[in-house]
Amino acid sequence: MGNTIQELIKQSKFESPQQMAYINLYYTYYHFHDLHCSILKPFDLLPQHYNILKIVKGKHPEAVTPGHILEVMLDKKRDLTRLVDKLVTMGHLRRCQSADNKRFVHISLTQSGYDLTVQLESELRNFIQHNLNDEESLQLSVLLDKMR
Repeated sequence: MGNTIQELIKQSKFESPQQMAYINLYYTYYHFHDLHCSILKPFDLLPQHYNILKIVKGKHPEAVTPGHILEVMLDKKRDLTRLVDKLVTMGHLRRCQSADNKRFVHISLTQSGYDLTVQLESELRNFIQHNLNDEESLQLSVLLDKMR
């Protein structure tokens, strides 16, 4: 087990248990964000790129619309067009206009994108499964849902 939040940020007192939990949540977010980025960096990807690949893979082999991606994307503040453009340029996604309506765009996964997503899923799975068992993971998820 790792250090406590008190040890990590060298603070022994908090205004309340809720403040301690909130600070711990942020600290843990950045810890996992940095690990996530270190796995994605060799592939020249951001976490948002990976999120898009996972969303599109979830519907594979069907194509998805940009609206669908935005609806379920974790970070909705990023420029989706620019993120998709990079994945298309890298050969991981394919963008096609709808045959029925030229204003609609469909996005699908290429074989390269599929293979990369499977590889990254495996690497990321290894770093998230090491400290919590299934029951603890479910309990944490329930508590996080309750916080929102």
